[in-house]
Amino acid sequence: MLKNIRIARAYNSDHQIALTEKVAHDAQTQNIKLVIVDSLTSHFRAEYSGRGELAARQQKLNHHIHALLRTAEVSGVAVVVTNQVSAKPDMFFGDPTAPVGGHVVAHASQTRIYMRKSKKTSRVAKVYDSPVLPDSEAVFDIATSGIVDVEE
Repeated sequence: MLKNIRIARAYNSDHQIALTEKVAHDAQTQNIKLVIVDSLTSHFRAEYSGRGELAARQQKLNHHIHALLRTAEVSGVAVVVTNQVSAKPDMFFGDPTAPVGGHVVAHASQTRIYMRKSKKTSRVAKVYDSPVLPDSEAVFDIATSGIVDVEE
């Protein structure tokens, strides 16, 4: 099964975009079913810092996200992206983290799942924005046997 998995590491935002274009091209002739982008915004945040570059960063990120959406629509490929969160130091109640990428990422995502650590080795996956799923959460562990449900 592992021979059917391809991994590509992007070294900057332009390279990440180029890899997306390659996947879109390859999906036309190859049996690609799933694309995972592990940290959608990481390179964009590193390369565009400060308020002065925010508009340029968001435009470039928006272009990239829509290329991924087109690939999903045209080729029937499932696209999963991970994203970073940042702290909101002015928040006194509730969760002080917020997803990076603002409205560009929020509006382009069909279903958003927030994952966090729980007790001991457990994790919590919370659906908090989906047109087809109710807000809910699941607690799980990742074990050598796979993903295991945890009762809290």
